[in-house]
Amino acid sequence: WAEAGQKGGPEAEAEAREGGSRDVSQTSPPAEQKSEGVFRAAKMVLAEPALLSLGSMNSLYEAALHVFVFVWTPALERRRDLALAGLGAGQPKPEVPHGLVFSLFMACKMAGSQVFALIGDRVPFERTLRLVFTGSAVAFAVPLLASPDGYVAALFSFCAFEFGLGLYWPAMAVARAELVPNHARATMTSVFRVPLNVLVMACLAFAGNADEPSFLMMCFSLMSVCLLFAGRKPRAAAEKTVQPAVAPGV
Repeated sequence: WAEAGQKGGPEAEAEAREGGSRDVSQTSPPAEQKSEGVFRAAKMVLAEPALLSLGSMNSLYEAALHVFVFVWTPALERRRDLALAGLGAGQPKPEVPHGLVFSLFMACKMAGSQVFALIGDRVPFERTLRLVFTGSAVAFAVPLLASPDGYVAALFSFCAFEFGLGLYWPAMAVARAELVPNHARATMTSVFRVPLNVLVMACLAFAGNADEPSFLMMCFSLMSVCLLFAGRKPRAAAEKTVQPAVAPGV
C-alpha cells in the first residue's frame, strides 16, 4: 500500500495539473472572440457621442500628462538658470531640488483627491472635469506668458496642474461608471488606450525637433480641446427615453 501510495501521488498531481490546464483552456475565450469584443466596443464608442467625448477627453488629457512628465524638469532648470544669470562667477548656483519638487507635486495631487472626496457627492463630475481642464490650460499658459526667468511662477503653475490631476482621476472614474456599460467597461477602457498610445508616440517622435515652450503649447492645446469636449452634455449609453403609452381617445 505504501508503494502504491508513493506511485499514486505524482500521478495524481500530474493528472490534476493536466485537468487544471484543460479547464483554463476551455474557459478562456479564443483570440477571435477577444478581437470581436474590442471591435464591438470601438463601434459602440463611435456610435455614442457621450462615449466618444469621454474617450477623447481621457486620451487627450493623459497624453498631456505624459508630455508634462518629460517637460517639467527642463522647464524649471531653464528658468532657474535665467533667474541666476546675474550672479557672479564665484558665487554658487543652487540646483533645482528635483526630489523636493516631485514630492510637492505628489502632495498637491493628494490634496486634489481629498478635495474631490469632500465635493464629489455634491458637484457633478461634468463640472469637475470642466474645472480641471480650465485650470490645467491656465497652468500651462502661465509659463508661456510669464517672464523667461519666472521660476516661481512655473513651479506654482505645475503644482496647480498636479492639484487638478488629483481631481481628474476620481472624476473620470465616476464618469466611466455612469457612462460606460458595465459589461463592456474593461474592453472599452482598452479602446480608449489606443488613441492615447498613438498620441504619446507622436509627441515623443516630435520631441527631438521641439523645444520646451513648444511642448507647453502642445499641452495647452490638448487641454483646450478637452474643454471643448467637456462642454458637451453627456448622456449615459444605457439611458433610453421611453414614451408613455396614451390610451386612445384621451
